[in-house]
Amino acid sequence: MKKNTVILVGVIIFFIISLIFFIFAMKLSKKENISQEDLPYAESQTKDIENVNYTDITIYDENDNETQLSEFKDMPVMLLFFNKENEDSMKVLKKVEDVYKNFEDKIKFIMINTAEEVDSTLKDEHKIKIYYDFYKAAARSYNVNEVPSMIFINKDNEVFNAKSGLISSDALDANLNILIENY
Repeated sequence: MKKNTVILVGVIIFFIISLIFFIFAMKLSKKENISQEDLPYAESQTKDIENVNYTDITIYDENDNETQLSEFKDMPVMLLFFNKENEDSMKVLKKVEDVYKNFEDKIKFIMINTAEEVDSTLKDEHKIKIYYDFYKAAARSYNVNEVPSMIFINKDNEVFNAKSGLISSDALDANLNILIENY
């Protein structure tokens, strides 16, 4: 009986130590992944958004004034659906702002916050105008199920590319350059 109890206690201790090691290894790998994402030549962690076609959408500014996407058809458009509560969204928003100066005369950047309420600090923290999708109609129109999501629209009002997830700086630059070249 004592021998069985000792074996059972040993197995339980082994299981607990294995579980602790597994949890520690998972946390360590997540930390390594986050630091890799921040490298300038890191791989993009995006996936295609399926079945996306151009749709005229209504978005709102911080004063609840309506704006139509069709108002911006004088140049190519990049839509970024994001949410301030999502860490990857804020990383992509920062990457877009970092390249904004290089493309602002060639591409219309429309940053669409999917939050339910206006965040008054966003307009002070970011140089690109922030719009809101209060009713999620714009996100539904573009089949956006997660943030961040980027929709690239060419001169013919056609969606040329649509991605969700964390994009690398190189992939963002490449998509913006292709958008300009095809305008």
